[in-house]
Amino acid sequence: MSLRTKLLLLSLLTLILPWAGWKYAQQMENTLRSGQEAALITTADVLGRVVASEPELLYRTGELRDTFDPKRGDLFAPLLLTQPLIDGFADEWPEPTRPVPGFGDAQPNAPLLRLGVHGRSLHVYAEIKTTRRAYETPSGNETVPESGSDRLIILTRDEFSRERAWSISALAPGPIIVRPSDIGSPWRPHSDDMPYITGVWRETATGYAIELRGPQNLFGTQLAVYALDKNNATIAGTRGLAWVHAGSEALKQRLEQYAPDGVRVSVVDVNGWLLARAGEVTVNATSTYPGLQANEYGFMRSVYRGLFPSSSVKPQAYGLPYGMWGAPVDEARQGTNAAIWFDQASGEPSLVRAAVPVRYGDELLGALVVEQPGEQLVLVRELALTRLLNLTLVATLFSVTVMLVFAARLSHRIRRLSRAARTALTAEGRIEHSIPGTEARDELGALARSYDTLLGRVKEYTIYLQTLGTKLSHELRTPLTIVSSSLDNLVSEETLAPNAQSYVDRARSGTNRMHAILTALSEATRVEQSIEHTDRVRFDLSELVRNMGQAYRQTFAQHRIETQVPGESCTIDGSPDLIAQLLDKLMDNASDFTPVGKQITLALEIGPREYRLSVSNEGPPLPPQLNDRLFESLVSSRGSADGKPHLGLGLYIVRLIADFHGSRVSATNLPDDTGVSITLEIPRT
Repeated sequence: MSLRTKLLLLSLLTLILPWAGWKYAQQMENTLRSGQEAALITTADVLGRVVASEPELLYRTGELRDTFDPKRGDLFAPLLLTQPLIDGFADEWPEPTRPVPGFGDAQPNAPLLRLGVHGRSLHVYAEIKTTRRAYETPSGNETVPESGSDRLIILTRDEFSRERAWSISALAPGPIIVRPSDIGSPWRPHSDDMPYITGVWRETATGYAIELRGPQNLFGTQLAVYALDKNNATIAGTRGLAWVHAGSEALKQRLEQYAPDGVRVSVVDVNGWLLARAGEVTVNATSTYPGLQANEYGFMRSVYRGLFPSSSVKPQAYGLPYGMWGAPVDEARQGTNAAIWFDQASGEPSLVRAAVPVRYGDELLGALVVEQPGEQLVLVRELALTRLLNLTLVATLFSVTVMLVFAARLSHRIRRLSRAARTALTAEGRIEHSIPGTEARDELGALARSYDTLLGRVKEYTIYLQTLGTKLSHELRTPLTIVSSSLDNLVSEETLAPNAQSYVDRARSGTNRMHAILTALSEATRVEQSIEHTDRVRFDLSELVRNMGQAYRQTFAQHRIETQVPGESCTIDGSPDLIAQLLDKLMDNASDFTPVGKQITLALEIGPREYRLSVSNEGPPLPPQLNDRLFESLVSSRGSADGKPHLGLGLYIVRLIADFHGSRVSATNLPDDTGVSITLEIPRT
């Protein structure tokens, strides 16, 4: 991993700042929510005490609290938000938001009944299924019809157990006729009329529907409905008198007096049926932050809300307007205070809903529910989070930018230092160091100065080694000459004993070997000097190689010499003497490693942009440790069994001659490691 990447990753640690702010905002929101829940529960408890002071507003009779059972057929009349139009259609009647007991599960042969309270009136909607319909036939001035017709009988019983019945019929689809009736079959209508009840008779595809309205006190506390045909036979009806439980308009008016602004208050009985609801949930939260103001419900707020794992629940269907079942109402109906948050949905803002039990002494009458918008808290949270994220984003971007600039500067200095150290040693073996950044006063500057000092000392030592051969040759040649001449004089002046003669021979052999070493040490220097004064001429390389190959067959008679030269001329600009010297070194090197009788190949090939001159020999492969140092000075892999000094200068001289011709020299193993090939690539000119 690069230093720049490491510093970039290190700069990303600044992201811990928005994370810490995010956790703080979460904690702040939880604290504010707890405070708002506690305040709302207190408000609900106060309102619950007000409601409990008038228990008669909840139940018209105490028996409703204990005996009301919609599954048995009892009826509930919710408070209607708007007064239905008396037209015989059911499209204005509200549908519950969840399955409600007794709603839509009418028993066989039972009429479809819907009840509702608006103001002081009770609205009734009934659908009767029948295949035949018969209307009243007008009979002069008689009020009671002589012939039979389809009728709807409504039987009521009030809290004093007084019963009354009404007969509802029509002359045709349209207004209904309501008359008092005898109680019991054949439900004979009286001649009196009921001026307080109005309604409409409408034919349907499966029978007829009746929608009517009348004062709520006329319908009592129990109700039965029977549908009769023209022969007074019952074709549909309820299972006897059913209790009628209804919302309380008086309780609603009392709640409207005490409900705070922007808060909605609801009261349910012990079974969860909604008795009254007052107030409206209004959101007065406004944002002064331009980002939130311009995009109130768009991308930005969705991002901010997505950053918070919402502790609110999704709004659930409570069963309105018939009742409220679910948290926290169920807990309150069990006698426990509870509060819960709901996310924004269904056209309503984010809500906090608190519910408390309503008690009259030790008796549980129901539950009071208070709903308040939580959008103000959400807005405060989002505003704080927005500012926090924007500030930390700017800080993070600034930190990352500074880190990147610093990392780029630092990595650039390191790359320059690395490149200078890598290129300090030239291809010719000379040290040319120019270390950048030595003037810097930091750790990299100290490292650059250390590199500069080290390379300076290495350069001095290299120069010393490079001139050592010349110095030794100059200093040792005179003493060696004296020793050699002294040995010659000794032999010429005296007749030596056999043992002494052997010592003289050894001394001569040693001096000859030392002369050869000095000659080898100074040869590279002489080649360099000769290269500097060599003139370039244009000559045919193929002709030179061909002639040299013929000469090598005699020189290296112990090996098989093969020459491969193209038929066309290969002219280059250079020195034929230096090329010949290069081939001598390569052939001499190849013969030392080639077993007797094996082949040495001298080849010249024509490439697209260069001539490839190679010397290949059979024998041992290149040592792996010398692959990159074979053409350096004083590097050799030969032994000294032949008595000749091998100081590793032959291939170094080859490289010097190759550099003079602008060529590249390389050594590779032959396939299957059967030998070595040294190739010189000379550019075509």
